[in-house]
Amino acid sequence: MKKIYMLGPKFSYSYNLSNQVYGDLEDCEIVCKSSIEEVFENVKKHNNSIGIVPIENMINGSVRETFVCLKKYKLKISKSYDFGIHHVLASKSDSFKQILSHPQALAQSSNFLKQYREKGVEILEASSTSRAFELASQDENIAAVGSYVGAVNYNLDVLAKNIENNPNNVTRFIEIRNEEENGINGVKTYMIIEPKIDRAGLLFEILSIFKIKDINLTKIESLPTGEKMGEYIFYLDVEAKLSDKNLIDAITFLETFVGVYLFGSYDVINL
Repeated sequence: MKKIYMLGPKFSYSYNLSNQVYGDLEDCEIVCKSSIEEVFENVKKHNNSIGIVPIENMINGSVRETFVCLKKYKLKISKSYDFGIHHVLASKSDSFKQILSHPQALAQSSNFLKQYREKGVEILEASSTSRAFELASQDENIAAVGSYVGAVNYNLDVLAKNIENNPNNVTRFIEIRNEEENGINGVKTYMIIEPKIDRAGLLFEILSIFKIKDINLTKIESLPTGEKMGEYIFYLDVEAKLSDKNLIDAITFLETFVGVYLFGSYDVINL
């Protein structure tokens, strides 16, 4: 049976996405892990497995732990999912005194929650939206913020829907494997650029080849190497297939003066 490793617990947004994609398949088992690194570790150990982890939220930005693990474990990206994040307020009673949730969910719903804060309701952080729902299911004085699916599964009353500040709030998740699924024919390609020697104009040279080859660079992220102060690596996402001649030429040129690791080409799926 194929294992689908994801960032838990149950009814987190990662779980809801994984369940939507793989939950109805008889040959798949969804396995919750407590950290993004645990997801990477388990996929690395088990060839016939898949991992699903968040990489970026349109409001809160990049998920640093995912970028660090991409470099460390060198797995392949087979798909990405843009998953709408819509929060509800739920409780066993409407006379609650505390509202709990994961810090990101609270931040994403801050405008709605302001009215309760002004009334003296405590807004408190929990380790996950699922944990917040669990606590709310045990205590009428607690309300929780999270997904509609999570609220229903903890038998809570949904007091308000779509309470997020931005109704278009989306988190991008990536699907990771030991081997490429789409090989060279996905619509986008992700890579790490590791400079061999730091020098003036290096970043310009890296980026200019994509302009010359008419390749749209959709993301660039720099992170410290963790080996020496002031040394960085670059994560690049481009709108091109590894089968495209222009991208092949660009990578061939880059490899003359920087290290390049390719995560493969992948498709983007909107859910």
